[in-house]
Amino acid sequence: MTPKRLNQSKQQSRGRALPSIPLIAAPEEAKRETDLASRKALLPRRCIATRQRQHRNGMLRFVVGPDNVVVPDLEEKLPGRGLWVGAEKHALEKAVSANLFARAAKAPAIVPADLIQRVGELLLQRCMRWLGQTRGAGKLRLGDFQVKEALAQREVAFLIEASDGTENGREKVLSRAGDLPVVTCFTRAELGAAVGRTQAVHLAVFPGKLGEHFMADARRYAGIMGFNHPQTGGER
Repeated sequence: MTPKRLNQSKQQSRGRALPSIPLIAAPEEAKRETDLASRKALLPRRCIATRQRQHRNGMLRFVVGPDNVVVPDLEEKLPGRGLWVGAEKHALEKAVSANLFARAAKAPAIVPADLIQRVGELLLQRCMRWLGQTRGAGKLRLGDFQVKEALAQREVAFLIEASDGTENGREKVLSRAGDLPVVTCFTRAELGAAVGRTQAVHLAVFPGKLGEHFMADARRYAGIMGFNHPQTGGER
């Protein structure tokens, strides 16, 4: 007579090992972990100067390096405790002048004399890099004709107008922009260098992640430089 097969619980009770089953994370679990990390990244941070909480996209992260020097961490990847400052000129100036970094870090902190200038340069570089990548991805239109054509086809997420462009030329473009955001804190030379030209005055950016990254950094740059934040085409 064929012996009866013991079920798993009886095998365990008699001390017999069960076949091992490979553990593979379920897609739902992996997605939950990713969502949790994303939610943590979106948590507001407190500005060490104003003590106000706000979204990190409108803030600047600093860390104190091994040599106790305050270092801007715009990529938000450097190790160490993050010291957050709102991307506004008055907030950054207050943090630097009173060395609020040391108080927030509860440790010695040396503030470089050119820290504010350095932050501005880094943000400018980031903006121009995003712009170059946007053009490479085919999400950018240059020049009066191409920009007006893109506006007519309703393909534009926002406009960029050189700060030193002529008022007449700007008005002709903005008259067709409606309520689109308009960035005006970069010069013709800066914009031209980013897109491989001597200069650029009128630029239209299509929807997409690259444009969103550019806009976030452009707002931060405008804030610490004391420029107007991106306006809309309907504002004069």
